[in-house]
Amino acid sequence: MALMIHNRKARIAARRSEAVERARQVLQEVVAGSLDPYEGYRRVYAIYVGSSGLAEELKPFFRFPGIEPDGFLRVDDEFRATIRKLASEWLSGDWPSRPNG
Repeated sequence: MALMIHNRKARIAARRSEAVERARQVLQEVVAGSLDPYEGYRRVYAIYVGSSGLAEELKPFFRFPGIEPDGFLRVDDEFRATIRKLASEWLSGDWPSRPNG
């Protein structure tokens, strides 16, 4: 049974924290190689969208040139390497490495 939080700010903070933790777990699987980077990218995007954008720290993940979560994606070795690198940077705290500022 989920704990009912009546304070709006606390409820929002809890939702954000849960979304970030779920994303962290997915990205750890991507870095470890137990989850395909494309599948992990889609899962993290679903977590971000499902949080109504509360997990702001995930937002830069979807703003890299040539990587459009709802658009055309060329899923090749370069894409997979890029996602794996971004996931590793995010997990290590070297995030974000923004290409355009």
